[in-house]
Amino acid sequence: MRLTLYTDYSIRTLIYLGQNPGRRVAIQEIALTHRISQNHLVKVVNRLSSNGVILARRGRSGGLELAGAPHQIIIGDIVRLMEVDMGEIVSCNPENGQACVLTDACRLRGLFAKSVNAFMSVLDRITLHDILHEPKKL
Repeated sequence: MRLTLYTDYSIRTLIYLGQNPGRRVAIQEIALTHRISQNHLVKVVNRLSSNGVILARRGRSGGLELAGAPHQIIIGDIVRLMEVDMGEIVSCNPENGQACVLTDACRLRGLFAKSVNAFMSVLDRITLHDILHEPKKL
């Protein structure tokens, strides 16, 4: 399964904030550290902030910080938040508007749904704390 850069940037941001507890971090600092676009990072931060994962304050004494403890941030939740179209891995809507000839016999959608569920099941057992420290055995 391939995740978008949006998810990658969100996890990098959370890791950076988790590595810098007790202080507010500027978006520019994270962008420079990870060599990523500040404009893209602003979009990521807006989504994380509007969903209560991080606190974002503007102004001179502003910056970013985690909204909760690292052990409360579940990576599976972050992936679901950032990957909005994850349920549409296999589309049965042909481009030309014609019905798919395999619809009745195709088991691909079910197989992919099971694999995504298994993938997410692993991520649901991992927290930001686990990423920052010793990984737990699965």
